[in-house]
Amino acid sequence: MTINIEYCWPIDFPEDVPCKDKVVPAQGVVYRLVRTIPPKEIDFQRHRDEKPNYPYTREQIPLSYGVSFWSKLDKIKRVKVNYPCPEQYDTWKVATGNLTPDLGVVPEELSINGHITLWVQDGAEPHNYIKNGVTL
Repeated sequence: MTINIEYCWPIDFPEDVPCKDKVVPAQGVVYRLVRTIPPKEIDFQRHRDEKPNYPYTREQIPLSYGVSFWSKLDKIKRVKVNYPCPEQYDTWKVATGNLTPDLGVVPEELSINGHITLWVQDGAEPHNYIKNGVTL
């Protein structure tokens, strides 16, 4: 199936983010830690917006413009367990839903650890797609 979408990226994206040769239109079931079910727009911030003083390596800079998801429920359970402090993820919920091409793009080669970066196109609203609660 060929999907031909002319993406419009946020104005603060560097010229080579996302790398056009290494991404595909978003699709598939994903999971994300959120504050509430249903989630709100604030639950889908980019890492660089959540942690503006984080020192990124050169390789991490493109990923910092994306929103993180997980491809498997057991992977996100592990993330939640590894951060049990209330100010981290202890009180957070897990939301699931389907990525769609109109949201943006993901890396062509997915990470072996189940992490997925979604570069969200300008005006897209992932919280309207990834909104179903998961009971752990």
